[in-house]
Amino acid sequence: MYLNQNFKKIVIIVTLIVGVVFSLGEAKNNNQSLSVDDIYVGIRHSAPMCEWTESIVTFEHKGMNLVCTLTIPQKKEKCPIIITLNGFVGTRDEYTIPGTDEGMLKRLARTLAEQGFASLRVDFRGQGDSDGEYNMTTFSTQISDALAAVEYVENQLKNQVQSNRIGIVGYSQGGLVGSCTAARDRRVDSLVLWSPVSHPPIVYEGLLTKKGIKKGLALEDDGPVTLELYVDDVYIGLDASLGKGFFEDIFNIDPLAEICNYNKPLMVIVGHTDLIVWPQPAMGQLYMNYHDGDEKLVVSEGDHDFDFWVEGPNPTKLDDSIYWTIAWFIKTLK
Repeated sequence: MYLNQNFKKIVIIVTLIVGVVFSLGEAKNNNQSLSVDDIYVGIRHSAPMCEWTESIVTFEHKGMNLVCTLTIPQKKEKCPIIITLNGFVGTRDEYTIPGTDEGMLKRLARTLAEQGFASLRVDFRGQGDSDGEYNMTTFSTQISDALAAVEYVENQLKNQVQSNRIGIVGYSQGGLVGSCTAARDRRVDSLVLWSPVSHPPIVYEGLLTKKGIKKGLALEDDGPVTLELYVDDVYIGLDASLGKGFFEDIFNIDPLAEICNYNKPLMVIVGHTDLIVWPQPAMGQLYMNYHDGDEKLVVSEGDHDFDFWVEGPNPTKLDDSIYWTIAWFIKTLK
């Protein structure tokens, strides 16, 4: 009788364990069986799932302190983490959305956290709060900094996040940097590029002018040049102080050649009316042409910044891009 009772208890316990394992498997399989389009529709207007905390963290690379913002959802289990990379002359939060106190990448980080993803917003050396001056910036230095951020996540954040599930979001020039980083480091499991630079000579001729690029290439090694920035031949009220290495990398780094070496999931989101990386969606499609693996191209009706300058405190097109990004990571990282 005693043995029978114990046997029944064992059966019940085993059944419960199998049920839990099956349920976890079902949850994971649900994400895998749903299309990213279905996931996007399901979450686009959903309520926040998690509270979150934010802190400033730093790590040293090449003798300089790089300052980052770490955002972590308040959950019992550890979450996948997304590294965000800003654009040309930007910072880790990116430009502030009119009528809010959020930059576009800060808004992305908050929404990622509300949906259960940690994130690390990185200030490259010479930008934002990190050490150095902007004129030391090149594509190569930013790629090096991004690779160091991946290393930092794996080695220093493993007790706080799921450091073996790493995604990257790269915006504009950060998209170029993100594609190279993912191609060079197999620890990057999923990649989303917003308005990514695909042909640097074409894009930076538009921003810096052909005359400006020639002037930069003629620089002495120790002498930066300050150039006006243009969009569609119109001066936009911003200048950039750049060293010779930046101009050389315009012709030395090819993100499309790099993306050939990345075969993990890739989403590219572009704005149909983008005047900086254009014409769209043709420039976004180039990444699809050179990438071999799971991929999706999303075309917004917005511009390079998804119209957040125009739409103000309720940036619908930017939020669309954010939720497409989250849907992609739910599909490919969870």
